[in-house]
Amino acid sequence: MQSRRTFLALGVSAAVTTTAGCTGSIPFVGDEPMEFDAAPASIPQSALDETGYDEHELEEVGIDRTFEAGGQTQDVVVTNWQAEYDKAVDLGVLGVGIDERQRAAICTALTTPQVSVLGRTFNPVGDMTSEELAEMVQDRYEGMEELERVDEDVVSITGESTTVGEFEGEADLIGEGVPIDLTLHIAEAVESGDDLVVGVGGYPTELRDVERPNVVTLLEAIEHDGE
Repeated sequence: MQSRRTFLALGVSAAVTTTAGCTGSIPFVGDEPMEFDAAPASIPQSALDETGYDEHELEEVGIDRTFEAGGQTQDVVVTNWQAEYDKAVDLGVLGVGIDERQRAAICTALTTPQVSVLGRTFNPVGDMTSEELAEMVQDRYEGMEELERVDEDVVSITGESTTVGEFEGEADLIGEGVPIDLTLHIAEAVESGDDLVVGVGGYPTELRDVERPNVVTLLEAIEHDGE
């Protein structure tokens, strides 16, 4: 069940980790690997208490890449962080024949370093729109279909205003072959010190009236020290 429940975090984490630093224009600076580490973000307990969410997991997500050009190679090591929070919701209201509670509402704060080399920044996440991030999530989660942008908000994350796209679609959130309507909120990355912060929230669409304001509250509460 965990792989279904955490599809939002895993999907967006995949989008971040497979693009962070992955560009052939990174210069070759020597034989030693270039290492870039993000600092984790978090959501304070006061916001969790207000919305009914709990801390689930803080996970380090590392990637290694080797670039080759003109007979030269450069190793790049990038460390990202994923802080995930979740909430048990009643699936009986979804009409899918399952009458139980599952932790099917989540909010995730992802951080990735800006990958700055010789005064230039190479992490493309900072330039990606919420639609581009959503497309990458859909491409990387096999059980997700027809993700469509339906609305947007402007919220403040770590003191920076950003656009949060709202998307609707279907996903096998509670089990293979049991698609449900879902709503996904993806915030475009904001700069925080040396890092980029991406906020994500999601829940069954049937619960939108309750969970949409909760997601906004959680996104605006994200804390991060990127110095």
